[in-house]
Amino acid sequence: MVNTYPFISYVNDPVNVQLGYALFGAGAPAVSDGALVYTNMFDATVDALAAALDREGFGAVPIAVTETGWPTAGHPAATPQNAAAYNAKIVERVARGAGTPRRPGVPVEVFLFDLYDEDGKPGAEFERHFGIFRADGSKAYNINFA
Repeated sequence: MVNTYPFISYVNDPVNVQLGYALFGAGAPAVSDGALVYTNMFDATVDALAAALDREGFGAVPIAVTETGWPTAGHPAATPQNAAAYNAKIVERVARGAGTPRRPGVPVEVFLFDLYDEDGKPGAEFERHFGIFRADGSKAYNINFA
């Protein structure tokens, strides 16, 4: 199990992690690791864990992403549009059973974070705004789970 937040990787190192790469953006520069090519931070993060499991002799262990998401406020890149785009891409990948470059055709179970904003959560402002719904129950953005 792994929690992966491409948004936080982007916020912490915007020089080396481009917004498009974090958001599954078309035209984002690809990153190569030998013969493997990564067009997004999500796959690169999941495959970093897969590589570590392989190296330690646990290559057959399935990987589940227990938290991933994108905030809607609290940072210039934290917008409802970016959150909708990121989470829609996650849902689309799960629906088609997409694998990663290191494990093609091996679906990754993914849980979106979070259902509701957490207005009382400590930390950076964006930490309070990962919800698909706001704290008052209104929709933060549209998402289709079909």
